[in-house]
Amino acid sequence: MDKVFTHSGATGDIIFSLPTIKAMGGGKLIVTNFHKQRYEAVKPLIEAQEYITGVEWAEQKPEGSIDLDKFRQYAGHHFNLVEAHLKAQNIIGYHWQDGWLTLPDNQQLLPGIKYAAINRTTNYADENCDWIKEVEYLRSISDVVFFIGYPEEYNLFCYKFAEVKYFPCNFLEAAHLMKNAVMFTGCYSAMSTIAMGLGINYRLEQAPGHTCSSLLQPRETIINI
Repeated sequence: MDKVFTHSGATGDIIFSLPTIKAMGGGKLIVTNFHKQRYEAVKPLIEAQEYITGVEWAEQKPEGSIDLDKFRQYAGHHFNLVEAHLKAQNIIGYHWQDGWLTLPDNQQLLPGIKYAAINRTTNYADENCDWIKEVEYLRSISDVVFFIGYPEEYNLFCYKFAEVKYFPCNFLEAAHLMKNAVMFTGCYSAMSTIAMGLGINYRLEQAPGHTCSSLLQPRETIINI
């Protein structure tokens, strides 16, 4: 019988929990009391992981399920949130630093185009970060810069910083887009969590005084220090 795991979000926290599910042998993930639109957006990425046997949404945690929300007692103590999830389930020595997300194929959403991708949310933002300079850098190494994320995030970014192209997508499509980009830049968000999970090189706007989500490894470049 499949193990049943439960997580109440947010989206990035769910993605950070996947190595723990894999380390415990896989099973079904039930996302509880979480925003339906965001659940539908992240569901295809979770289902693409071979150790996930199903993904469902529910209002309440089913009795007897493995509670992944226990990671919160270790979050914020400068653990990467993968480590916080593992520690909450008493898993020691599990290797995940080279990436933990698997794509079923290397789907080229923009074949023949040399592009960069960015995402910026209002969560954990550094208001002093020079995104105009960052967009100029990404344009210097690509033919086009795409914003991935919610429309309201895109509109705010263009208003505050620079006009870039918008690429509407769910999180699985975003993962394919990032995997084949010349570079991805983001802030702390579900999108940057995907970049970590894919094991790609990426650039990060790091929130002031907030490092617990950071790998702090050579493939992560902090752009606002």
